[in-house]
Amino acid sequence: MNRQINRRSLRKKAVKFKPNRDYLNKAVADYLANGGTIKKLEFNEKSYEEFMMTPESPTAVDDFLNGIF
Repeated sequence: MNRQINRRSLRKKAVKFKPNRDYLNKAVADYLANGGTIKKLEFNEKSYEEFMMTPESPTAVDDFLNGIF
């Protein structure tokens, strides 16, 4: 007599990635040590509140927040 195995119950859930501060600090230090650069975002004179009041698309909001517009 063959017993059927429920394959759904055998699957394990992926472990969520929850980095702590030490892990992030080490990752940044390693990135910078290997020649990586981190750019500081500069504030633009156009305020976010004024921009949000305009009837723009969500893509335009993303571009504003990323400094692309």
